[in-house]
Amino acid sequence: MRRKHSCFTAMIISMAVLLMICGNSFASNPRKLLVTAGELHAMMEDKDIQPVILEVGWGGPEDYYNKGHIPTSIHLNTDIIEYDEFNKRSETPEKKLGRSTTAEEDQVKGIGPDDTLKRNWWNIYPDKYLFPAFAALGINIDSTVVLYGKDPTGAARAAWALLYAGVEKVRMLDGGLNSWKDAGYEISKEPTLPTPVASFGTDKALHPEYLVDVAFVRQAIADKNDHVVIADIRTRREYEGEDAPYSYIPTKGRIAGAKWGHAGNGPWTMDYYVDGDGKFVDPAKVEEMWQKTGITKDKHVAFYCGTAWRSSLGFLYAYMLGWDEISNFDSSWYEWSMGPEKDKNPIEK
Repeated sequence: MRRKHSCFTAMIISMAVLLMICGNSFASNPRKLLVTAGELHAMMEDKDIQPVILEVGWGGPEDYYNKGHIPTSIHLNTDIIEYDEFNKRSETPEKKLGRSTTAEEDQVKGIGPDDTLKRNWWNIYPDKYLFPAFAALGINIDSTVVLYGKDPTGAARAAWALLYAGVEKVRMLDGGLNSWKDAGYEISKEPTLPTPVASFGTDKALHPEYLVDVAFVRQAIADKNDHVVIADIRTRREYEGEDAPYSYIPTKGRIAGAKWGHAGNGPWTMDYYVDGDGKFVDPAKVEEMWQKTGITKDKHVAFYCGTAWRSSLGFLYAYMLGWDEISNFDSSWYEWSMGPEKDKNPIEK
């Protein structure tokens, strides 16, 4: 009996220590970013934290979320936070809407069926639409948000958008759903509906410096500003102009003067950043890799890729490393090479 009691006491102490570590990690290291499955489980058990857990992916929940997800996690369709074309729902067949969101998801942004928006080249929504979408997910600037997804770049995209907006307590589940399963935790097939909050907490981005646009990049090139580094987070073949990013982006080449920041060896891989188990590579190794191509912390580093998913992952690594001047070039290669002012944008092939 005494032995069982001592084991139980030890277990309670261990759990308390873990909860204390999780609770204090934001204050002691606000850029910690990554959490293990065990840390997430402890956060979920702590009534003082109660994280909003987002499983991120493009489109609806059918292909991934519905087949099994972390209990209480909410499916986040990336079309909720970004868009390319936005046509009138009332006059447009579903396949030509330009988005996979529902009428209800549009409505929380204040967008009705007769509304349209100007083309956006897969940039995130303007703040006046983006922030109500976060609030509808139950997120405000004080929330603790943990993200994961089958594609870590999609989760990174949402994490970057949250940091830009002003949510400080953003975390990524290292290893994603597989790490949760490997730890022996429960999987659910029951969908969790978000509990909206009344307000996101701000109507202006609290970290606007995390986002740069076409004008910023063009001006940096025109000024020959050697303090700004444009970091290309694509495959070597894309960087060298041998491959185009995606079928809908047939243009080849790179932004003039861009430094290669690596991506993966294949078109949909990120093996320089994420290993075969979905775990994040040691940020120190990524920093060492970047230094060899001229991407260094003493510069303003603006990351880009095809549509700013892969570059969001690059941004998060620089964020974890504590780099001071970092941003995501949201328009990326898509608008730079195909947008309305493409002829003004210097390109190297």
